[in-house]
Amino acid sequence: MTTDVTLNGTALSSAVPTAKVLGVTRELLGRRRFNRIDIPGRAGSWHFDEEPGDRELGVIVDLQADTFAARRTAVRALAYWCDVGAVSRLIVDDETDRYHDAIVANGDSSEWLNNATIDLRFLVGPYALAVASTSQSISAAGGSGSGTFAVGDEVTAEPVIELTPAGGTLTGFTLTLNGYALTWAGPDVIAATESLTVNAISSTVTLGANDDVDLTGAYDVLALSMSDVSGEFPLILEGTASWSLEYTGTATSVAAAIEWRERFR
Repeated sequence: MTTDVTLNGTALSSAVPTAKVLGVTRELLGRRRFNRIDIPGRAGSWHFDEEPGDRELGVIVDLQADTFAARRTAVRALAYWCDVGAVSRLIVDDETDRYHDAIVANGDSSEWLNNATIDLRFLVGPYALAVASTSQSISAAGGSGSGTFAVGDEVTAEPVIELTPAGGTLTGFTLTLNGYALTWAGPDVIAATESLTVNAISSTVTLGANDDVDLTGAYDVLALSMSDVSGEFPLILEGTASWSLEYTGTATSVAAAIEWRERFR
């Protein structure tokens, strides 16, 4: 039974000890953003697909107090708890392995005597995200390599990939993952044990190790190395992932650490 939710690292039961979550409503799917346009002379319409938009997640909260003043104090404490002012992680305790990127959209408080019922509504992304990221390591030697690995996800995900040469330099590469091929051709030179990061979330290539530790798409604009990048940023697809890596430079091998967050409907 759902009795608690955590926002921005603080549980409701901690912020407002008298609060109990009575129910949670989740929109089943993200908002449909496709377009269908009638075409003269053609039966039906033409469909233009688009990624899903935000969903709404509602939380019904019950407050019990001993006095009118205590009831009002608890309602205000709940308002401070939910009004973070920024997109934050929201975890519902019936699924503690995942979180929603959420921001409060509205809330109504119905109060009588010493009790109150609060209807909170959060805007969240189209997918919940795994608290723990998933990682996969691949490597190529002698200029090229290829292979496959299993993916347990059921929704397409955007990875962050850190490439590190060994035994020499990396001056360029073409990385193909699930048919999406991305080419980087310098002019920067990556020395042995240094790294280059491909971030499919923000569609960037940056010098240095991955510092987007939360996998949100964050990057250092001063580290960008985008002057000779072409192709498509790779995606993680459900099922079996196929990959190939071709590289130039003096490196004897190049290791690629792939990291992503599983997404859930």
